[in-house]
Amino acid sequence: MDFEDFYGRYVDRVASYVLRHASIRDAEDIVAETFTVAWRKRVEKLPDPMPWLIVTARNITRQVRRKEVTSGEIVARLTDLIQTSSPSAEITALRRAEITEGLAGLDELSREALLLTTWDGLSGIDAARVLGITPGALRVRVHRARTALKEVPVHD
Repeated sequence: MDFEDFYGRYVDRVASYVLRHASIRDAEDIVAETFTVAWRKRVEKLPDPMPWLIVTARNITRQVRRKEVTSGEIVARLTDLIQTSSPSAEITALRRAEITEGLAGLDELSREALLLTTWDGLSGIDAARVLGITPGALRVRVHRARTALKEVPVHD
């Protein structure tokens, strides 16, 4: 596969990941830098380059941010992300706010483990590689995150 096809195949998934972790104004640069590094490293030849792309995007995002993210910023970012993903009715909006608050209440590693496996569709092994933990530790993180989110009150 040539690099143009490679880029077209993976750019949306990488951008989706980056937008969860960076502002819109920084996201374009982070995605571009991720694919610049991928081009230099010839990553398109890997059997499954997605975990490598996520790790690289994560590292570049961290370089760009270099500051502590407060819980309020996380809630605002997740709220913006959820609001732009689909139209919402009053109940749906309330539920989304509750889920967003629930996600913001998770520790960073558990939240990231859950989002990598459910939102980004990475396998447990690949998500564990991205986070630098064992697959077993990832399963525990995801289980605890799901359990915590089940405890979020639901308004019908």
